[in-house]
Amino acid sequence: MKKQGRQAETFCASPDGHTPAALIFGKPGAPIEEFGETLVSNWQKLAPEPLDIRRVSFEDVRQDPESLVDGLYSSSLFGGATLFIATITKDSEAAPFLTAVSEIETRDSLPAGRMLLMAGDLTTRSKLRKAFEAAKRATSLQLFERTQREFENWIKDRLDKDKVSLDAEAFQTLVYLLNDDQSLAPSELQKVALFAADRNEPITKKDITSLIALEDQSSHFEMIDLALDGKVARLGELLPKLALESVSIPVLIGLINQLKRLLRAHEIAAEGISGPKIGERLTPRIFERQWPAFESRMRTWHTPRIIALLSRIHDVDVACRRASSPQEAIVGQLLLDIARAGAASRR
Repeated sequence: MKKQGRQAETFCASPDGHTPAALIFGKPGAPIEEFGETLVSNWQKLAPEPLDIRRVSFEDVRQDPESLVDGLYSSSLFGGATLFIATITKDSEAAPFLTAVSEIETRDSLPAGRMLLMAGDLTTRSKLRKAFEAAKRATSLQLFERTQREFENWIKDRLDKDKVSLDAEAFQTLVYLLNDDQSLAPSELQKVALFAADRNEPITKKDITSLIALEDQSSHFEMIDLALDGKVARLGELLPKLALESVSIPVLIGLINQLKRLLRAHEIAAEGISGPKIGERLTPRIFERQWPAFESRMRTWHTPRIIALLSRIHDVDVACRRASSPQEAIVGQLLLDIARAGAASRR
């Protein structure tokens, strides 16, 4: 079965009793995890006994492919049925789950258990998507980002539920900051709710801009981008902030995450996908306005260079965690070395 948009959301809110397997997917920014949690909660309500929730990976199921089907059709160790949850990062990981869908389709009876798969953007050529859309006992649920008005109303409802009060300017700022990547909104709103817990007065715009520090708003993320882009002079101007803001370890973590995203981008490109569509498949995604800079970075940092740099970062991290080590100097030198290497490769 195939459901999209509102139909998919409605299924998550009120699932039927004869569809034991679902695939939730959508482009970055779609509320996949949110509606996945909603579906799990409502499957629990429908079950005669509490479902034993078991999160599995592709590696888990690949090593023991029969365990998935057996688990769906037999009782768990706790007496009830099992609800399997897995996240699929690429179509090549789908095989053991496709086998489970095939078993559900061909057996005489429905399983007592449930299976929920969550994925990112799946093209119409995806084997996983095709299998769920063609099945009679499984369904594909394609979700989309909320419209601007829907997103505003959703944020307002969340804030009201958590009894968080914002002034008008703070609310508009919050919506503006989170709308670029709606998938980040739930965790950021939790942060706002925690901040508001001990306050009697409404949250201000200044509070919101200090709380919601997304990737392109922070100076230490700017340092990472400048290093990878080979902009030595501009980087040198910002390096004193390492000491002033005590962000050496966050810089290393951010640098690792950015390099992993570049590695993933090269993997996606190897699958035959090109241009801004690569950015759409990344987490966090690369928006079209960000794509030219990111594409240039991909050309500078190919896979072997990234792997070598990750090894260097590991050594720097070890050095930084020694109590007597001057973290700011070590991380600053690393960033300068990266910038010089980037600049040299662009000549």
